[in-house]
Amino acid sequence: MPAKKDIPNILIDAALKLATEKSWHDVTIIDIAQTAGVTIADCHAHVGGKADILRRFIARIDHEVLADLHEDDFAEPGHDRLIAVIMARFDALADHRDALRSILKSRGDLGPADSIRAIKSHFGSMRWMLEAAGFRTSGLQGSLRVAGLTAIYARTFGHWLDDDSTDFAPTMAYLDRELSKAAGWDGQVEKGLGKATGLCRKLSEKCQQIRSKKSSRRADTQPTDARQ
Repeated sequence: MPAKKDIPNILIDAALKLATEKSWHDVTIIDIAQTAGVTIADCHAHVGGKADILRRFIARIDHEVLADLHEDDFAEPGHDRLIAVIMARFDALADHRDALRSILKSRGDLGPADSIRAIKSHFGSMRWMLEAAGFRTSGLQGSLRVAGLTAIYARTFGHWLDDDSTDFAPTMAYLDRELSKAAGWDGQVEKGLGKATGLCRKLSEKCQQIRSKKSSRRADTQPTDARQ
């Protein structure tokens, strides 16, 4: 019996192995537990089901990519760093392409609630990829960046699955083009938000001035006795 701390990763590996052998839709938790060599009780104690195994797999890939970053990587321009981070992610996924095709074909075999959790997991992953590349992800612009990268990654992922080259150069070229387009859009959003912030500040200051003038007029019109 494997050490309990290893059970989640053993279940992930077993699930991916089964996904390469048959449709992900037909893979059951019992299949995964038996392939992993653990009991259903141990499976229940460590994961919440097939969807949870997939989320844990995504988190494991996140960790592998982030753990492989070096201090020198942060000296590169943001665009280049982001390409490097995303391509490193594809490298980490490379051994699981057949399993991922099976999972994708079955759309993860997710119900509505699990689909929402999966989307949240992917947004979280892309937030970390952006942060690792030196991009801010806070505020409205940060949230738009995360959403934009999530969409770009999803499209690039499809290209990567069909990329038969040895170095995934076509995938990287596609990613480069998509990120370049997004950079122009991101710049426009930044300018627009800057103008909107400035306008809101001016409106706030104007409203404050109006309130101050009204307060002064009310004070001046009060009877002398009332002000004493």
